[in-house]
Amino acid sequence: MKRLTENQVLLAVLALTMVFGLSLTRAESVAGAEQEAVRFNLSASMADNLSMLKGRTVTVYLVSGQTITGTVNDVKGNLLHLVKLSQKDFFDALVAIEHIAAIDTRVRSQ
Repeated sequence: MKRLTENQVLLAVLALTMVFGLSLTRAESVAGAEQEAVRFNLSASMADNLSMLKGRTVTVYLVSGQTITGTVNDVKGNLLHLVKLSQKDFFDALVAIEHIAAIDTRVRSQ
């Protein structure tokens, strides 16, 4: 079996470090792009605020006390379509906006 020289080992470690570092940087930039600054508009309706959150993860608090966490896919009429529900793989939710008491979403990173 061929032995690697010290320079080959160092080169391999450097290459792996660079690949790993680039993948971390890419993941951070994608996460940062998803979390652009957002503000709630107190003058707008619940539906309008939800429309501004398309593509973002939100938690919806229903008047019944139930909570649903997912990604806002669309808002039309009086319905909210959530996808990628938390802890429910392969499920979506369609929520009547008049049954929503509150929403929350991440608005700052730190």
